[in-house]
Amino acid sequence: MANVLTSVRLLLTAPLVWAVLARRWPLGLALFLLGVATDVLDGWVARRERPTLLGQLLDPLADKLFYAGAFGALYGAGRIPLLGLILYAVPPLGIGLGTLILWRRRRELRARWPGKAAAGLTALAGGLLLLTEKAVFVFWVAVAAQFSAALYYLLLLQARRRAPEGEGPQIPARRRP
Repeated sequence: MANVLTSVRLLLTAPLVWAVLARRWPLGLALFLLGVATDVLDGWVARRERPTLLGQLLDPLADKLFYAGAFGALYGAGRIPLLGLILYAVPPLGIGLGTLILWRRRRELRARWPGKAAAGLTALAGGLLLLTEKAVFVFWVAVAAQFSAALYYLLLLQARRRAPEGEGPQIPARRRP
């Protein structure tokens, strides 16, 4: 079921882009909110079901394509500047590539609170930008949150690299009486 919800989000991307570029703001907002709802629901469902390999790859890809499409269209509609679109794209691309590398090494990078906060701010910014062009400030806050989350994950990975499993603090052997 989670993979179906993720697929729906992917399928919503093209109509969302069209609606925004056509300046059909209510339709764009409805499609965007539906996409965000599928993201929240597929996470909830995946935690209750056994996650599939396809889902582990498809969900982050769907997220990145959905938001890239939304913000790309918002740039095309004049709601955000090109620099904002470029800066927005950097952290998700880096995190996406890092996740793929970790996945190939059979390690995973689970979402932590900075990533979830950045995702929430990104969804808020997208929704508000579909309501009014005056919400560009919230978009910049979301971009900053994306960079902060990426930095957090980078530091987390560096900390793990310094102390790999099995090489942590040694527990002294028990002394015999």
